[in-house]
Amino acid sequence: MLIAALSASAQTAPDSSSPEKKDEVITLSEFTVTGYRASLAKSLETKRESASIIDVITAEDVGKFPDTNIAESLSHLTGISVDHQFGEGEKVSILGTDPALNRLLVNGQTIASGDWGGNPTDTSGRTFNYTLLSPEIIGSVELYKASEARIDEGSIGGTVIVNTRRPLDLPANTVRASAGYAYNDRSEKGNLRGSVLYSWKSSDKKFGALAAVTHDKENLSRAGIEYWGFGTVAAANNAMVPFGMNSAYFKQERRRDGIQAALQWKPIDQLELNLTGVHIKGVYDNFSQSRYVVPAYWGTLDSYTVKNGYVVSGHVTANNATVDGVTLVGPAANPYAANGQYDTNLRKTTVKTDAINLHGDYRPDDTWHIGFDVGHTSASGGKDPEYLFSLMFNQNFSFAYDGSKSSLTFDDHAAATDPAAYRTRKTGDQAGGIEYTKTKDKEDYIQIDADRPVRFGAFDKILFGTKYTDHVNRQDSIGNRINVTDIRDLSSFSPSNSPTGLFDGLGTSGDTATMVVPTQDAVVKYLLSLPQGVMEEKKGQEFYVREKNLGAYVQANFSSTNYRGNLGLRVADTTEESKYWNYDGNTATYTKVKKDSDYMKWLPSFNFTLDLDKDLLLRTGVSQVIARPRYSDLAGHFEVDNTRLTGGGGNPDLKPYESNNVNVSLEWYPKKSSLYAVEFFARNISNYILSVTEDKVLFNTATGQNATYSISSPFNAGTAVVRGVALTTQQELGAGFGIQANITFSDANTSNGYNMPYLSKTTYNIIPYWESGPFAARVSYSWRSSFFTSIGRLNSPLFADSYKQLDASFSYQVTKNIQVQLNATNLLDSTYFWYYKYKYAPMGVYKNGRMLTASVSYKF
Repeated sequence: MLIAALSASAQTAPDSSSPEKKDEVITLSEFTVTGYRASLAKSLETKRESASIIDVITAEDVGKFPDTNIAESLSHLTGISVDHQFGEGEKVSILGTDPALNRLLVNGQTIASGDWGGNPTDTSGRTFNYTLLSPEIIGSVELYKASEARIDEGSIGGTVIVNTRRPLDLPANTVRASAGYAYNDRSEKGNLRGSVLYSWKSSDKKFGALAAVTHDKENLSRAGIEYWGFGTVAAANNAMVPFGMNSAYFKQERRRDGIQAALQWKPIDQLELNLTGVHIKGVYDNFSQSRYVVPAYWGTLDSYTVKNGYVVSGHVTANNATVDGVTLVGPAANPYAANGQYDTNLRKTTVKTDAINLHGDYRPDDTWHIGFDVGHTSASGGKDPEYLFSLMFNQNFSFAYDGSKSSLTFDDHAAATDPAAYRTRKTGDQAGGIEYTKTKDKEDYIQIDADRPVRFGAFDKILFGTKYTDHVNRQDSIGNRINVTDIRDLSSFSPSNSPTGLFDGLGTSGDTATMVVPTQDAVVKYLLSLPQGVMEEKKGQEFYVREKNLGAYVQANFSSTNYRGNLGLRVADTTEESKYWNYDGNTATYTKVKKDSDYMKWLPSFNFTLDLDKDLLLRTGVSQVIARPRYSDLAGHFEVDNTRLTGGGGNPDLKPYESNNVNVSLEWYPKKSSLYAVEFFARNISNYILSVTEDKVLFNTATGQNATYSISSPFNAGTAVVRGVALTTQQELGAGFGIQANITFSDANTSNGYNMPYLSKTTYNIIPYWESGPFAARVSYSWRSSFFTSIGRLNSPLFADSYKQLDASFSYQVTKNIQVQLNATNLLDSTYFWYYKYKYAPMGVYKNGRMLTASVSYKF
């Protein structure tokens, strides 16, 4: 795992109604009792003392977080669900809201995030990739489900705040080192990982330094079966037929290295300075293979079976033709001259994140506290470059599918793995291309906060401050087209068969799971040997968005003998500048455009906690919040694919999401380590954003004629109301046993019938654990119901099916300083299943494999 840390901020510590309670929260990190059970007790105490509705995760010890991935730890909390499209938890949904509507702050500040360029759902957005966060230097993670004025705006579901370790909070010469081995059973590869943390402070406790380095490597092999939209065809009496059926094999090596350093200095008693820096480098090179057939579009559908209006099985006969003396398929008017295609994409990708922050706390007297932050964060990513290469094939075949089960059988069975069956296009047609796409995300900021105690009725503290941010998100792209000079088949590319068992568990039969795979080096060598086309600017992919925001807030905390809370107002003044190439569909030409917009939002918040008795609390949170659109959605860029007749881009006229939020929680703490809670929540959302596909007639530069394209673009879809209830319990059962459990029910009503993205109607977690002497064990089971993701090809709504995950961990404290730990993730090797509105119309079926990790750690 990689590290991501900025300096500690007074704004991020769990606030309460009085300075004394705030100090109690801070000292939690100095407890000497360690272990999972102790971390639960610390978390519960922080939650209980808070004036707002929050959940907390606390590190078990220095350098030891409950999970190897922070997103997985968050998934155990009430109302949280995590997306596992690529195995590891990467995106976090809070109380049924899109991950893009929830912010992650590290010590109160944004950290830039890069894109590795191969995940089509990972557009340039505001969602942080949680796999970049290393748990080693984290002290606690707080989830604010109810907003406070002092916390940066931009979240509708909730705000995640990561608090990192500081050297003066740790004993001098603290050392934490770990080394381990992680094995993925689907890729059948394992790798070493490790981390080292060292913290020192002077004997007078006025100066300290901390440094941490991490290394992680993972080999991912993802098998998948994909369907590329459904459309009606006359040959099947206008029944729905899949546009494409694809066997997908994705390989990626993820290498992530990071270093974080912190300096903490108290030059005088009234002043404390924290300077921290972070550097993350991740190499995400990947190689994907896609072999797909196109039923009824590139061939003759001569027999078929219809069920529920969909052609669920059939036989396709190829239409033979001769090109360059080689028998291919399709009439001369068919630009593909084939009924199937084999694409390879080799992406060289390096993702970098850097951040530096200076934080100061100044206390001129016993009343005033003044804090400031000034910093910079930047991230880069993209494809550097991507090699694209395709071949065609000519086969008669039968196909069938039933939900997540699928079958593809060639009449000539041996052709599935015969390299001679896959050929390049005819001479002069495109063989592939080379593309360079660079993404850049950066932010500069300055922040000033102040607070002081007051005596005005129940009000006992006033907080106020201001923050200015200047954020730029951009993407630049160039690429060329490389044409065929002589026809080759796959035997020219040192091929081998896909690994045995790669597609196991995906419900495949016939030739669906049998692929012949070229080597990466042979593909690159071939492309570079051909005459290179001119590198041209990919104007449809490029955009530049600059967003400046000036925020200010005032917050008043109050308390009495049996209640506490806060009342505040935050104002956000935002200006946006979008530069992009505007596309003229009649002439297929681009014109550079610049568009500006601005808005100001007033965001009140109120949080109230009532002690009904010493163990029973009633909390209420009411607020108005906003969430800004993804950067790529704000850009007006527009890109077309003249082969598949698709296109899409952004919309610079998008408005920010707005929501009126209400949270009510009843919490009973019968014991120090026990909790029963019921929480009600509602989100009245306006201007929520969806991408919808519609047909448009555009000029096709490849054919010189007009054609009908499926064009996808985002728009403000209207209003929605999300409501839900959550139940939580946490108990110690005796003899070292304990359990955590929660369940959340939520639903949404929309003004226009569209679904709310990422809202699962039911999510739950069950986590039994045992800790006795040097032994500790934990099992976690999570489940979420199906959820809508987006509008896909041919205007089809996309859903992800219900998903379950079973993880387990075991540790043994060998000595006071040495611990051995075993972790198993995704023990069920769960299937990630996407579908188009109905489960009998699949979109994709994937498996990522189980991850088994063994590690040993040393602490001094």
